[in-house]
Amino acid sequence: MSYQLFIDDERDPIDVTWGPWQDQAMYRDGSWIIARNWGDVLEIVTSLGFPDMISFDHDLGEKEITGYEIAKHLCDIIMDGVELPDGFKYRVHSMNPVGAENIRRYMNQFLEIHNE
Repeated sequence: MSYQLFIDDERDPIDVTWGPWQDQAMYRDGSWIIARNWGDVLEIVTSLGFPDMISFDHDLGEKEITGYEIAKHLCDIIMDGVELPDGFKYRVHSMNPVGAENIRRYMNQFLEIHNE
């Protein structure tokens, strides 16, 4: 199944009003499935397969793992044999600049190695 996954503990995709206007428009198409924490992400990916697009927030609440840690877990799932969809993309909509950059670096490095 083709779908887009939005990972954020508080916001909905329509709440993303920063970043390039092209990215903002992407969040308004209404086709996102929302996950509030790692448990939601795991349940969604287990039942629907890996998404075509993921948008990450970093800070997911005081007692939850971060978006960075979720990115690492998702990459582990791919390494364990779950197929990454052709044309997979991701975005980071986090307002935490350090956390956002950590997610970008990890994902970029993983995708570069995975796509070799």
